[in-house]
Amino acid sequence: MLGVTDDATLEALRAQAGRRVVTIGVVGQGGMSLSNLRPYMPPGSSFVYRSAPNFPDCDPHTGTHDNGQIRVILDLLGALGVRARIASYQPSDDWDTVARDFAAAGERCDIVVGFQSFWGGKATMLSDAIASRPRALYVSPYVGYEDRPTSTCMQAAAWKPWGDGLAHFVTCAPLAKRSDGSVLMPTARDEQDTEIVNFIAPSYHASGPGGTCPGGATTAGVAAYLYAAAPMRPTPTQVTDWLRRSACIDEVALTSTEPFTAEHVEKLRGCIANMLLPAPAGPRMLDAPGVISLRGAFELMQTGG
Repeated sequence: MLGVTDDATLEALRAQAGRRVVTIGVVGQGGMSLSNLRPYMPPGSSFVYRSAPNFPDCDPHTGTHDNGQIRVILDLLGALGVRARIASYQPSDDWDTVARDFAAAGERCDIVVGFQSFWGGKATMLSDAIASRPRALYVSPYVGYEDRPTSTCMQAAAWKPWGDGLAHFVTCAPLAKRSDGSVLMPTARDEQDTEIVNFIAPSYHASGPGGTCPGGATTAGVAAYLYAAAPMRPTPTQVTDWLRRSACIDEVALTSTEPFTAEHVEKLRGCIANMLLPAPAGPRMLDAPGVISLRGAFELMQTGG
């Protein structure tokens, strides 16, 4: 569903995947378990703890929410032959510590992923920390919870296609492979909703409305490949430009495996069209006009486009 539908394309991708090791920082208060992840680490990859309330004894020795998302990334990177260094940042409940970890991760990592939603009047502390580290690409799932306006969450600072927001911070929503063609995100938005979905990513793992984290994981995995394979280390805006310009509705790719069908694709076309047009009661909902394509982004990277 990412456009890699034949062995020749996969081999072409794998041939370029070894240029550099990609460092992926994960910031989340739930923590991560190296012992749980070790069996899924691709060859040449590694894991390090950078911070935790009980540092250096950081391993809960059980699966966590963030472990599940990192496994999505590792699945992709293992198939593509990418080597990654996973860095875990587990801040405490103190907002200063959360902001510190987002800044510290951006200082040392190529990509920083945050699967948690931080709500409230202090969310600007986190977006300010992200703004201070433009060298890293920050990736987050689209968020939505009950009647809380997204203007009160960290993700409100992500890039907007009309020029607002942070160009190195993007949000993502999943197209679940077993869905009916619907993008798994809330559809009721009003003027208090300042967030936008930058990228729609195919996902085997998204299970229902509100479960948007796997979309962020898939997008981060595709971005990690581009960091690994680019002739020169790309900037965050180069990576997002490749993803944005290559996003499309590729019926052959999307229907390459069951049970996604042509009927699902037609429903997806309508969903994307509605998200691209500003609703009467709210803002435009979608940035990239399609589903991300690893193959398309790779081709743009190859040509220097």
